[in-house]
Amino acid sequence: MLRISLLSFFLLPILILGQENGSFADTTRITELDEVVLTGESKVLSVSKKLFRVETITNKDIKQLAGNNLADVLNQNLNITVMPNPSTGRSTISMFGLDGQYVKILMDGIPIASDNGMGNNIDITQINLEEVERIEIVEGAVGVLYGDNALAGVINIVSKNGLDGNKWTISTSLQEETLGNEYAWTNEGRHIQNLKISHQLFDATQIAAGFSRNDFAGFFNEYKGRDYVNIQDGTVVNDGLRGLEWNPKEQITAFFDARQKVGKHTFYFKSQYYNEELDIYNHLVNGRLNGNGEPNPTANDQLFTTHRWVNNLNVAGNFLGPTTYNLSLSYQNQKRYVEEYTYNILQRGIEAFNLNQLNQSSKIYYSKATVNNIFSKSERFNLLAGYELIFQKGFDATASGNYSTNTSENTLENYDLFAHLDVNLSERLSIYPGMRITNNSQFGNQLIWSFSSNYDFENDLKLKAIFGSAFRAPSFEEFFFYFVDSNHNVQGNKDLQPEDGISIFLNADKKWSVANDEGFLSTAFRGFHYNLKDKITLVGDDSEDTPLFTYQNVEKQKILGVTLNNRLQLKRWNIGLGSTYLGESTTLNDSDNEDNSEYVWSFALNSNLSHTIPKWGTTLSALLKYTGRRQTIVNDGSGENTLDRTDSFTWLDTTALIELTPQLDLTFGVRNVLDVVTVNAGNVSSGVHGSSGTGTQLFGNGRSYFLKLSYLLTFN
Repeated sequence: MLRISLLSFFLLPILILGQENGSFADTTRITELDEVVLTGESKVLSVSKKLFRVETITNKDIKQLAGNNLADVLNQNLNITVMPNPSTGRSTISMFGLDGQYVKILMDGIPIASDNGMGNNIDITQINLEEVERIEIVEGAVGVLYGDNALAGVINIVSKNGLDGNKWTISTSLQEETLGNEYAWTNEGRHIQNLKISHQLFDATQIAAGFSRNDFAGFFNEYKGRDYVNIQDGTVVNDGLRGLEWNPKEQITAFFDARQKVGKHTFYFKSQYYNEELDIYNHLVNGRLNGNGEPNPTANDQLFTTHRWVNNLNVAGNFLGPTTYNLSLSYQNQKRYVEEYTYNILQRGIEAFNLNQLNQSSKIYYSKATVNNIFSKSERFNLLAGYELIFQKGFDATASGNYSTNTSENTLENYDLFAHLDVNLSERLSIYPGMRITNNSQFGNQLIWSFSSNYDFENDLKLKAIFGSAFRAPSFEEFFFYFVDSNHNVQGNKDLQPEDGISIFLNADKKWSVANDEGFLSTAFRGFHYNLKDKITLVGDDSEDTPLFTYQNVEKQKILGVTLNNRLQLKRWNIGLGSTYLGESTTLNDSDNEDNSEYVWSFALNSNLSHTIPKWGTTLSALLKYTGRRQTIVNDGSGENTLDRTDSFTWLDTTALIELTPQLDLTFGVRNVLDVVTVNAGNVSSGVHGSSGTGTQLFGNGRSYFLKLSYLLTFN
């Protein structure tokens, strides 16, 4: 199948310009939204659609991948890299070489609370996809509409909506998955259960509730597990093989939502509870002896428990004729607790609890409103205007070692006003100037701006240019993080200033009909450039016995690249090929004065091949992504940052989706066919709080096999 896939891809034209509608998928099959834009902005289609190239991963694509969380479906995206951290259990994303601080993740148009802020640096394994209709992706700096830290792009998760005329809908699924060659019914592999019930109370009223459990038993790899100890000649040998490569965690998600229509107005309320228990098993063993002089080994382990409540309300509708409004309100509350305990390995039980405390807390109040079609009677002009308010309160004291008792609650507030003007200079040429004034309680007023232009040619060639500020505000962690003990001195910096710079995106899209209009061929070309200054990084001062690590505005970075996507859709075949060539130039501190630092170039390629067999009710697919050698920034442990590289690797997934009956689906397949686990990365550090670098970076848990059964029952 792989040979057929690659042969088909290289038959596609590579050097032709792309299309606006039906653009090809970077993960599975991604299509451009023709009638829908980001939820929460659905009444501003005329602006958002023209401003940004919005792509979507559909519910069918999610089913094809048997995706349970966001990490399952983003791994194949051309310009997105999933960055797992097995020691903390978190997986974040990098887009265009910029980390999760530069990507804003939304749920139904509202930023999601993270461990250290709102909307950015999200652990994407915590985002359940079972009640998701689609995932919308916008690439590029979109700060005018979506606020600071939407520099690399926006990812919006849209909840399912509608019962298709049925009074009741009950959906459930069971999924079993190996982790590499590791699997057992309870303590190995991955075990997922989902249940959702929807009911239409009245013609204009719908309610739904659901539950999901994801039991990730951890990935052993070369490690020996929680109860392993090496005893030789009556002495404990600390060989570092206790524990797991990727620590286990159990995730529970429950939700309730309600939709109500009243005339031209729609009300949508969603309440979601998330719980996660993450076990950290220490690789080091304490070689103690009991009263008889026999080995009595123990280990100092940890349990992190996260509780998160999200309550969102969205109201949208029309007033004053075609003028539309959209109002979002949200209250989110997250708490993370840590238990430190002594585990007796031979007795296989907890011997003593050493610590049990709240080590992270955040409360977030959020509101956003827009008014669109303000000049509803004008054919030349349109205006969108709105506000966004964010109030964050909390603290974070997570780190290795003993926890400081000096953490204190802090607040961070944002008050933003923004507007976008739509000017149609002719039938083919339009321009869109936009501006946002953001007032932050820490650094005052700042301006975010953008200028976009579209030109439509007669032969379905569409050109789009976006020029604007690349703006990122410091995160809650960068302002307020505080952890000081005998071994650590890590502190935030309240004097930080926002990062800023320039971003440029150029897009060309074209589409052709083929085979007597039975299919189409499309190509999309994008060029992009970022010039960032005052980048925030963690720097150290080793003049004291315990070096002080703090955040400073010291880095400069330039990113330059091109992306080319091709897609051929013909009858029951869907074939795609995409590639990105990206260069990064990084200046680590002011003393370097290397404004013209050499670009380090990397190449990425992705391809997909799917075929539907109606007679069997089956869709077969293969998805391949090659990630070339990339530049990374590492810390040598003394406060000095250096540049390093990670080696290239290739990721391949294959799946089969079979409709056994109209109500019952079977999905099975292989993730990570090429068995990628770690990638050589020089002396890559896992961070100032983690262990020292090992020369490799973990990206996967080996070749894994999955099987999923989904059942849907509808009745009146």
